[in-house]
Amino acid sequence: MTKTQLPKLFNREHPASIALLDSWEDLLINKGDRAELRRCKNLKKLQQTSTFQRHYWKLSKKFMQGDKYPQKEQMAIMIALVAYIDSNVTSYKEGDEEKPDYFAYQISRGDKPKLSELRFRRLLKIDDREKLFHFLIQVLRVLDKKVNILDLLSIAYFWGDNTKTKLAYKYYEKANLD
Repeated sequence: MTKTQLPKLFNREHPASIALLDSWEDLLINKGDRAELRRCKNLKKLQQTSTFQRHYWKLSKKFMQGDKYPQKEQMAIMIALVAYIDSNVTSYKEGDEEKPDYFAYQISRGDKPKLSELRFRRLLKIDDREKLFHFLIQVLRVLDKKVNILDLLSIAYFWGDNTKTKLAYKYYEKANLD
């Protein structure tokens, strides 16, 4: 008997990813809920809102690993960030070809990267999710609130040394720093 394997977390087909995108679309429609989340100055205040609690309980079940819920701070940063995103950009054109677009590509691509190398290095120095949250809000504004949602949320969820290394490889792959 073979067991069907669930797609990887933050893969578009994973139930948690589908629920995250549904939550984002719900916030686009319910502007009052979106505004409630955006008014929160930190992740602690955010966790006290009714909008957060509704989305948290809906999403946390999808993110469960066995019988263990994800860390509350991991969920808080994801729910907070989706309130700032206007458009989900998952691909870009390179010549005639459509290619997958990643957050690191979005901040590094172009004649002049949207996020300078200095600011990118500051991002990599962040160790705490609260600081990461505030920094990513600034980056979202620079990107006109158009970003690959699942890639950004994956970075925020798994923030740590491995994620920073992967982010650096993708950033410098596309960055025009000459």
